[in-house]
Formats: sequence, structure tokens, C-alpha cells
Amino acid sequence: MKIAAHRVGVIGAGPAGLAVARVLASEPDLPFEVTVLERSNNIGGVWNYTPDSVCHYNVPQDSSKNALTRGYDERCKTTGGFPTPMYDDLCANLPKDVMQFPEFPFPEEAPDFPGRKQIQQYIHSYYDDPKHKLKGLVQLNSQVENAEYKDNEWICTVRRLTNDDNRAETLRFDALAVCTGRVNHPYIPQVSGLHELAQARPGTVIHAKEYRRASDYTGMTVLIIGGASSGIDISRQLSFTARKVHLSVRAKENDSLSSADSNGWANKYSLPQCHPQIQSFSHDSVVFADGSSIELPDRIIYATGYLSVYPFFEGNKHLEGLTDGRWVNDLYKYLLYTQNPTLAIFGVPAKVAPFPLFEYQATFFAKVLRGIVELPSNEEMQSEWDDLVRQASSSHKQLYEFGMRQIEYQNELIDIINENAQDGEPLRLGHVSEEWAERYKHKFELRMKTLGY
Repeated sequence: MKIAAHRVGVIGAGPAGLAVARVLASEPDLPFEVTVLERSNNIGGVWNYTPDSVCHYNVPQDSSKNALTRGYDERCKTTGGFPTPMYDDLCANLPKDVMQFPEFPFPEEAPDFPGRKQIQQYIHSYYDDPKHKLKGLVQLNSQVENAEYKDNEWICTVRRLTNDDNRAETLRFDALAVCTGRVNHPYIPQVSGLHELAQARPGTVIHAKEYRRASDYTGMTVLIIGGASSGIDISRQLSFTARKVHLSVRAKENDSLSSADSNGWANKYSLPQCHPQIQSFSHDSVVFADGSSIELPDRIIYATGYLSVYPFFEGNKHLEGLTDGRWVNDLYKYLLYTQNPTLAIFGVPAKVAPFPLFEYQATFFAKVLRGIVELPSNEEMQSEWDDLVRQASSSHKQLYEFGMRQIEYQNELIDIINENAQDGEPLRLGHVSEEWAERYKHKFELRMKTLGY
């Protein structure tokens, strides 16, 4: 199957959307007309810091069926942008030479593990670089409200949020790249008593998307739920300001934290107290899976991740199986929708270095849209996806969490392109270097050595 696309719509102007636009705009002979649509007032996506945030979500909110998908956030009063999960003292968990876009290094003076400000500046430099040809492609304050494939084109309803009348326009594309990320709609799992607690005590239960600074919790007792990167980092920060920090994690996460106690990952005079998963909430206590309990804390912060929800596809019968909120389905090479490969969902793999991943995916997407890479049939692409699901039947996480598999995946995309490449056309990206792979493999040790946690 060969695709020939000229008009390409890109939803989102964060790192993924900018990488896609850069790659498409740099293809030989300028084969694409690229339009990047961003609902916020600035490029940068998740790396845009909003000092205040007003987010709306259901408690619990554990699937696409019960996710709040309209009016789920409000513009920041200080910056005018929509809230992101970026908090004040966030620092990268990847070394800068691993994190950076290919052939676009961080400034030499940037620390090995940059903070949010340096990363935001870096993304703006990527956007501003004239070699990337991004100026003029991005339309800010432009919210895609509906996207439907009809008569061999994507018909998108776009609302211009800066117009007095918020008028809507219709834009048409041959292909659509969804680059909205996974941090818009909080995932809050169902636990006995949680809904009743949230109703009875508004503001007690929040999601980590609304966490901004440790000083906001001075003197409080706080329970953080979730032992991934944000949960651990927020626990560490709060150990220096809160009266008491409790951390509810799964058994495997608890083991790794226990072994890290002596490594200074938190305030040694007020280490977060680790607990197993939560069994239930009541009006005055929290009960854990081992039967232990604590008094109800002042704040409960869910650092449990996000749902993959695409509000602009709501009601689209052809895409009903694309996501259940927890998982995105039916993607050839974790990118192209098997039933209509003119649709690409970027950044689905987790536990990756995202910036380089985006450029490799974008390069593959560009060659598909030019007809250089010939795709299998819809049935063959679906069969390949089904095989992946069967192989990971014991765990969805096994299917989506890459880790070191990112290297194999990016190399595979390049191999497919090379197998179909036209003579004389150079390819900017090659196989992942051994040096990058080694640095990526030891990223956590490097961070511990550099930052002490």
C-alpha cells in the first residue's frame, strides 16, 4: 500500500509536533503543506510552566468513558497558557546528551541534567532555528474540536480561541499527526470510598498535574499515591517542607525505594513513609492493602499517570477502538493507525527518551506519506499489532514500555526506510550510536551520581 499526501495537519506544538513539522518541512522538494494547530498560546507543550493551574477531572477517572473531555482546564492567570504538569523545581531524569533532538545539542553551559527552564529554552531554540523551517507553520490558540475522515481527507473543525466570537473554521488535510501527548487527562483509579471522600472534602484529593511547589504544603500531612518518576520526586521535595509524607506504592516500587533510603533520595531527617497500595478511604482514615492505616492526611496527591484521550475523535465511529483511555490500540509500528495509516499517533511508547523518538517516528511518517515506504495491507498491519498484543498478554505495560527496546525500535524504522529508499536521497538519521545507547542504559546511575537522587 502506497500513500500520497500533501496537506498534513499536526495537532500540538510541543516537542513531538515540532519534530514532525521540522522533518516534514525538511523533506526534499518540499512535498508537504504543513499546518500545526496548538490550543495554547505558546509552543513547547508539557514544558510550558504555568505557575497557577485550574484543572477539572472526575474522581475517580480511570477510562475514556468517565473522563472529562470538555472544559477540563482553564487558562493560567499569569501566562495565559493552559495548565501542564510542569512543576517549579522539576529536573530532567535523562542526561542532556540522551534527551536532546538528534543533531541539535543542548548548549554546552547547560547542566548535565537540565531543569525545566533550560529545557523550555532549548525547545524554543529548536523552534527558532531557521534551518528547521518552523516559523509560519504553527497556529497558536487554535483548538481542534473535531476531526473526521471523510471522502479521503481529514476534515477538522478548529476553534480560534483568541477571536471575540471564538469562531470555528474547517480545515482539510490528507494526513493527520496527533501530537497532543499523554498529560492532559489525569488517571485516578477507583478505590473504595474515594468518590465519597472527594465529594465530602473538596480540594483534599488532587492529581499531580496540579502540583506546583513544595512550599504550598508546608506543615501539612501529605499522602502521595504512585511510585513512578513524578510520585518519587514530589515525595522527595515535600520531605523538606511537609510535616509528614506518606507514599503509597506497589511492592516492586517499595523494594527499590527501601534500597535507596541510604542514597539521600529524600530528607534523611524526614523520610517519606512507604505503604502498600490503598484498599479504601473513609471520612477519617486511609486503609492499605496490608491492613495498616493512617489518619486522613491534609492532602492526597495522585501521581498515577494519565489517560490517552483524544476529545476531537469523540463520536467518530471509525475510531471507537483506538483507545480505551488506558491504552492506544491498533498501531502499525506503534505509530500508524492500522485501518487508516494517514492517521499517526506520536509518542505512544513509554519509558523512552522522547525527543529522539519523535524525530525517528517523524522521519518514518514522512517517507510513508511520500510513498517511499510501501506499507503492508490493512489486514497485515493489524495482524502484526495483534501478534504484539499476544506476545505481551501477561502485561499491557510490557507492550508499551520500551526502555532499551527504544534502540531496536528506532533502528527498525531506519531499516524499513533504507529498504525502500530512492537512489541518491540521503537519510539524515541513522542507527542509534553505541555511545548514546550506553548513556541511555546507565541514565539512572548517571543521575544519582550527578544529583544525588
